Amino acid sequence: MAKKSLEKLADKIINLSPEEAQQLQLVIKAKMLPEMAKKQAGLLEQQANNPQMMQQMGQRPGGQMPMPTTRDAAVRGLLR
Repeated sequence: MAKKSLEKLADKIINLSPEEAQQLQLVIKAKMLPEMAKKQAGLLEQQANNPQMMQQMGQRPGGQMPMPTTRDAAVRGLLR
C-alpha cells in the first residue's frame, strides 16, 4: 500500500514544472530549518564544552613536523 503511494508521489515530483519545483524546494527548506537550527545549536554547545577539540582542529595528527633540511628537499626532488 505504502509503496504505491510513494510511487505516485515520486511521479508527481518528477513531473513538476520548474516553478512548482522551486516552490516545493522553499517549502521543504522552511520545514527543515527548525531541525537544522537545533542540530547547529547542539554542535555549538559541544564545541563550547570541549575547547580542547577546537585547539586540535588546526594541528596535524602526528604533531609538529620538523622543517625539511636542504638534503631532504634535494632527496624529494624539490631542489634543482
